Amino acid sequence: MLNELEKLQQLESIIKDFQINLTEDKMLDLLQIKYRWRYDTVEFINHAGNVNNFLYDIDEHLNYEKFLELYNLGFPAIIPNIMDITSDLRELNKKLFKHRGCLTNGNLYFSSGSADHRPSFDLHSHDYDVIVKSMYGPAKWQVGVSSFMLLPGETVIIPKGTVHGVLQSTEPRLSLTLNMSS
Repeated sequence: MLNELEKLQQLESIIKDFQINLTEDKMLDLLQIKYRWRYDTVEFINHAGNVNNFLYDIDEHLNYEKFLELYNLGFPAIIPNIMDITSDLRELNKKLFKHRGCLTNGNLYFSSGSADHRPSFDLHSHDYDVIVKSMYGPAKWQVGVSSFMLLPGETVIIPKGTVHGVLQSTEPRLSLTLNMSS
């Protein structure tokens, strides 16, 4: 029987080997699907490290023009609960289900890159394990006491309780963050 770390490494291998076709253009196209992105489904990390969700029209649908303005300024967006938005992500969720026995919650962190704005949240931790896959764009990460560049296609396991965060991201980047709670 596999221990917890071995199970996470097995899941990480599946995620790393799985091809997901998400480009910046594809993401921007998906965000124009007005009725998918209801109130609180897309947020930005502002200059103070807090999330802003003022991106919505009176009908509580995402205002794409407001989104694009903040995106082009280099503020990072968080797009939660995205394992259904493309066929690739749905297929990955099915593969993970076979190993985990439950659906996986995934979030996208999406940025045009900036040296002037926070690349993500300040260092923080979770009470669950996380696996991150870089879709495109390099980013400097800290996980525990180690800092390193996470390059496109690479993955990293962040064990529960481990302090982590993106330290620098000056180029366009997209990363998939998967919550491995039970």
